[in-house]
Amino acid sequence: MIKKVLAIGMLAMLGNAYAAAPSDELILKFMEVSNVKRSLDSMRTNADTTLRNNFLQTLQYQQLNDKQKKIAEEASDKAVKVQQEYLSYDSIVKMVLPLYRKTFTKEELQAAINFYSSSAGRSINQKMPELSTESMKLTSELNKKVMTQYQQIARDAAERIKATQ
Repeated sequence: MIKKVLAIGMLAMLGNAYAAAPSDELILKFMEVSNVKRSLDSMRTNADTTLRNNFLQTLQYQQLNDKQKKIAEEASDKAVKVQQEYLSYDSIVKMVLPLYRKTFTKEELQAAINFYSSSAGRSINQKMPELSTESMKLTSELNKKVMTQYQQIARDAAERIKATQ
């Protein structure tokens, strides 16, 4: 008897969970009002620049002659194009739709849509890119301080290791 009650309860919970799963339309609406596309476009632009710079640095661009530089630039452009295909908005949406469905209920997304559609939500959304930029600057400054300490620790350790030989 208890097994039957538990089984019925579990089925009811599964039914409720399934019924509460958000539709793709609702997820896309949330992504629209929360400016996900703008954020992804900005991230992709930064990722493209970083990839291009890293690619050219790896190929020791500054030390190449003009003909070699052209080849390096063409190669970096190809690499960026591949990245853009994988990081296009449509590609990312296809990847994240299941994550949104798994993570959020219909009610949660609707509440978020309501918030981001409000004047307060729109105001916060407009300020987020600036907040992100400033946060990245702080993180970069912190990393510089920490990196200096890490490098000093490594130098000290190298000296101590060398002294034991």
